[in-house]
Amino acid sequence: MVFRKTSLFLVLSFVWGITMLFGQVPGVRKTNGQPAFPNVPIAHDTIMPELRISFALTINGKPMGEIDAGVWHNEAILEKEPAARLLIDYLRPDIYSTIFDTIFKGLTWLSAEDFAMAGMTFVFDSSALTISITIPPEYAPVVDIDFVPEQVPNYKPILRPAPFSGFIQNESNLQVSSSSDSTLFFSTKLYSMIDIMGTHLFGSGYVSLSQTSSSYYFDSIYALWNDNARKLQISLGMISAPGTGFQSQPSLYAISFASVENQRYLVRQGFIDDKTEFTIHKLAKVTVEVNGRPIRQVLLAPGNYRILDLPFTTGLNEFILRIEETDGNVQVLRRIVPRDGNILQVGTSEFAFSAGTSTTDWSEFFASGYYLYGFSPTFSGGINLQSDKRSAMGGLTWVSALPIGTLNGSASVVGRWDGWGEMFAPAASVSYLFSMPEKDYIPSLRISANYRGLGFESPGTSAPTGSAPDAFFSLSANLYSKIFARTGTSIGYSFTLTESAPPTMTHGLYASISQSFIRGGNVNLSGQLSFPASGTPTFSAILAFSIMPKDISQRSFNYLQTSEGSTSLGILDKTSAFGQVFDVNLNASNLLPGSKNDSSVGLGIRNNSDYIDVSASGTLSYANSTNTYSGSGYAQLRTTMAFVGNHVAFTRQIPDSFLLITSSPAMKNGAVSYKLSSGSQYLAKHGQNVVVPLTSYTTAVLSTDLVEASLNLNPRHPFVVVSPAYRSGILFESDVVKRYIITGRLIDQNGKPIAYLPGDVYDIGGSLETSTFTDELGKFDIYDILPGMYRVEWPEGYGSTQFELPETESDSIDLGDVMIHIETK
Repeated sequence: MVFRKTSLFLVLSFVWGITMLFGQVPGVRKTNGQPAFPNVPIAHDTIMPELRISFALTINGKPMGEIDAGVWHNEAILEKEPAARLLIDYLRPDIYSTIFDTIFKGLTWLSAEDFAMAGMTFVFDSSALTISITIPPEYAPVVDIDFVPEQVPNYKPILRPAPFSGFIQNESNLQVSSSSDSTLFFSTKLYSMIDIMGTHLFGSGYVSLSQTSSSYYFDSIYALWNDNARKLQISLGMISAPGTGFQSQPSLYAISFASVENQRYLVRQGFIDDKTEFTIHKLAKVTVEVNGRPIRQVLLAPGNYRILDLPFTTGLNEFILRIEETDGNVQVLRRIVPRDGNILQVGTSEFAFSAGTSTTDWSEFFASGYYLYGFSPTFSGGINLQSDKRSAMGGLTWVSALPIGTLNGSASVVGRWDGWGEMFAPAASVSYLFSMPEKDYIPSLRISANYRGLGFESPGTSAPTGSAPDAFFSLSANLYSKIFARTGTSIGYSFTLTESAPPTMTHGLYASISQSFIRGGNVNLSGQLSFPASGTPTFSAILAFSIMPKDISQRSFNYLQTSEGSTSLGILDKTSAFGQVFDVNLNASNLLPGSKNDSSVGLGIRNNSDYIDVSASGTLSYANSTNTYSGSGYAQLRTTMAFVGNHVAFTRQIPDSFLLITSSPAMKNGAVSYKLSSGSQYLAKHGQNVVVPLTSYTTAVLSTDLVEASLNLNPRHPFVVVSPAYRSGILFESDVVKRYIITGRLIDQNGKPIAYLPGDVYDIGGSLETSTFTDELGKFDIYDILPGMYRVEWPEGYGSTQFELPETESDSIDLGDVMIHIETK
């Protein structure tokens, strides 16, 4: 009976996946105010003009000039072909096609009645010889509103990836213990990336040393080629096979083809979705809210609109439009928009295919691949295949955002020909989530179910050992809700059925309640009741509370107490010493009187600077069973060396691409602040090199501010554009330039000084930089000017003066006598 139920569950999972994947029906596009007109051709007698004449034409009140038209029975008529060319920019494509390809099909000339049949107004004024056509706002093309448009700032220079760059990350650990045979243990882990003209070389390895042994191994060594134009990545070497669903991901010597990661529906990504469309009938102020948070307020003219970059999150998002028209009419539209963070954008795909051999046995061949596709804004799905020399597996995976929640699922079948386990073994999993982001008072529900058939084992790089695993079915559910403003509670249930001989069942109940405090802190009480397959039920509980003052963010206190008698205490604070800030933490366990468990107390300190992350800790332990004490010490050092060309800098960690900033000798004695448009800010002192991590591949602007510099020094490039690529290093050679004082004496062709004469100073591009004025002796000064070519325009009749300002050590430059030829009348 149980097997039938689980088999039925599996079949339903497959049917659901296949239906969702291949049974997509193109959705009917629904928009507020959908035009109501007959979708059939107009039938009437042929109309021929009695007279042809030019009339002034307006469309939606906008003058369009004159148009050749006809007169029939004292009414103006328009020829269809010119009318179609004029109205194409005012009609939504589907409506344009319906009107001119269906309703007006077979017509040559169009009358006011024909326009009325299509829902448009056609007015002819015989006295003014004008034709006015009014098109309803519902017919207008959809205007996309991008609240956060991608704009490329017009700054120079534009910094692009260097032909040679990379980094080496190191994490070293040293452990000393008095309680084990090996009292000294050292390990280091290295991870490196080198980019050579777009070819990326990756490597990671581990080395350990102790008093009695040593070992080393490589996690990965491979080359990667990234092709943004084709959105393709090719990897060759020692890699982990990519996978989805039930696919295994072993380490291989292999080649892999994978798509460049697509942007998904997370936050402000610009996507097309009919659920964000709306129509404005009159000039109106529109306020947009998502999940109770105001997003933007805009003034819009009549027409159809669609918002592209709303910050939807996984769950059921509340989308509210408040439309306030100029006549005082207010309309509020509410829509629930389902989203899931794993759904691909419509029309995009994600895939990966790999093939190779095991890193330990070259005779173990392995191949794997999957393909996912974004069918709609609320559904993505695909297939996956995997095989070794003993078995093969195929399956489906899907993600769907439904009006009642989000649903994720996968189903696979393994076929074996090695005689181990069953010839065919199925597996399936489904999870459901109901959640309203930012609305904690509405309960959220999560349900997940998993089934594994008898002998189900994904293909791998080694033969399975032992007996085939039993089939099992598991189900879990969790409900969370806020019961007061700062009080939340959750309950959960789990069930597992194993089809062994005899079958076994286990159950579990879980409940918790938590209370947060205004000043910072939280108290949580949780309990779990377990019903094992045999024996008596067991109950356990945990009480935990933490204090984190909001006005002292670096300080915290945590305490945990279990029903078995175990306790844990943690204190974290920050302190300053030697010009540095250190994290200090104290940890203790089972120190309360009467505790029967082993106890310990530890003290740790950590410094996280711009260059390294170093920490050290010591622990003193007491064993109740042996009545003995033991001690241990631990130290860790993490740092990264980054390089671009022959420039090197050290930093803590680089997650992806990075910008390496060097300083000119003129900046050795001051501090410079660098700030990215994303908000990150870095300070360079005494001309040190700085590494700025780039967390995305979008174009950013870097600004330079001289914190400690003389007033006549300015950044040579106050703003630069940073344009990163996949895992790339970019070099910015920061420099300063002086602002000079220019002096001179203006004389005429006879050598006489020209007094009290104004002049405007222009740069080589013709932009006005500053002005000057001669005194009674003809002397003039030009202040605060950068090196370059300049032109001084004197009043009419005095001509102009050109000069070049080079970079010099001096703060001022004297042009001497500057002669101009005065025109005589």
